[in-house]
Amino acid sequence: MRSPFPETLLVRSSPIRNLMVCSVAAACWAVGGGVTLSRAQAAPAQGPNAAAIHIFQDAAQNARTAYARLAGPQPRVVPGLAQYQDAMAKLQAGQLFEALTAMQTAIRANTNSALYHGDMAAIQIALQSVDDASLELVRARQIQPQNQWYTVALGAVKALRQQYSDASLNLDVAVSADSTIVDSAVAEAGVAWSWRGRRTAQTQAWALIATQRWPGTPEPWLRLATMYRQQHDTAHGMPAIQHYYTLRPADHIGQLLYAFYLYDVGRNDSALAMATAAAEDSAQRDRAAEVMYGVGARSLQLASTDTVRAHQMGHVDTALIALSRSKAGATDELRPRVQLVLGYAQLTRVAVLDQQAEHNRACAPAMVLDSLVTQASENLRAGLSLDSTRVAPILDSTIPQYRTRVTALVRQVCGDRRP
Repeated sequence: MRSPFPETLLVRSSPIRNLMVCSVAAACWAVGGGVTLSRAQAAPAQGPNAAAIHIFQDAAQNARTAYARLAGPQPRVVPGLAQYQDAMAKLQAGQLFEALTAMQTAIRANTNSALYHGDMAAIQIALQSVDDASLELVRARQIQPQNQWYTVALGAVKALRQQYSDASLNLDVAVSADSTIVDSAVAEAGVAWSWRGRRTAQTQAWALIATQRWPGTPEPWLRLATMYRQQHDTAHGMPAIQHYYTLRPADHIGQLLYAFYLYDVGRNDSALAMATAAAEDSAQRDRAAEVMYGVGARSLQLASTDTVRAHQMGHVDTALIALSRSKAGATDELRPRVQLVLGYAQLTRVAVLDQQAEHNRACAPAMVLDSLVTQASENLRAGLSLDSTRVAPILDSTIPQYRTRVTALVRQVCGDRRP
């Protein structure tokens, strides 16, 4: 059964090693500024990523603190300080264009102030001029390269532009230089940006850090469970998805991944229940149908090998439920296969009901049998091309024989009550 999560080969290594070791390419990228600018400014963000905004604001505040520590004692007269203070007051008051003008004046007076350039970026973010904010942060980092909070802030700006690979790489560069910047928000951003940037090894490294230090944060557990399933590592993946489900039991993406895990370990009933819950979200319905199909096909196979008759019928009932639900949500590609197996399951049930209806001689069971024969015929016909060698004789001989017997039975036991 195809997994809903892309198959990716991961390199097993220490999460700290993945985050701390920078390649030559990454180092060159950082020195070069880590920015590729477009000619135009970004369009105003519609509902900007709240996590990225939070990271940027936190980084900007920490950058000011780190600046004061790294810069050391200041001269008695600091060029542009009055204009800088005026700009920050106007920024706090929401007077953005006035703050921009004041900060430009401060920078002209002191072009080599990392503090001024860093807080100019804050003004530019407030004005939604993210390209200009990136330039200011690159300049601040060039002036004060030891201040890794400027790199974190630049990562947040890249995330606001949905340039997640660049955002993740900025974060990794910062952490490789100063691991003390990692807190729960930074770790969660590391997971999210690496995942969205398709940097798989970094995602796993960040997720391991986040789940170990801050186990109450949901997303790292989901990403970790996803990657463990790609590695076919159920021993580690099952606890991860169970932890995520405990934190977010109503999340349909988590329910779907949990359903796949439950299917993998043979817990058919639980997998069916979880897939049914996931299918309430239309975006997950076709993938949930795959789990249901797998459960149905497996249950029908179990029915053919179980020697206890009561157990056989239990497996058939599970197959009928699972395959009927799968049929409702399956893609056009999967549906004929679902109908084929469902037709076989219905035919198995027909054989049992035929004996019961003949023995009971009651109308209601006879009518159920009549309907089931029709459904089995329709489903088998839909899957004929997939297994014509076996299905064709059933449609040509077995179904007509059942149809003749059932029609006679219904006429005998129901009489004029037949609809």
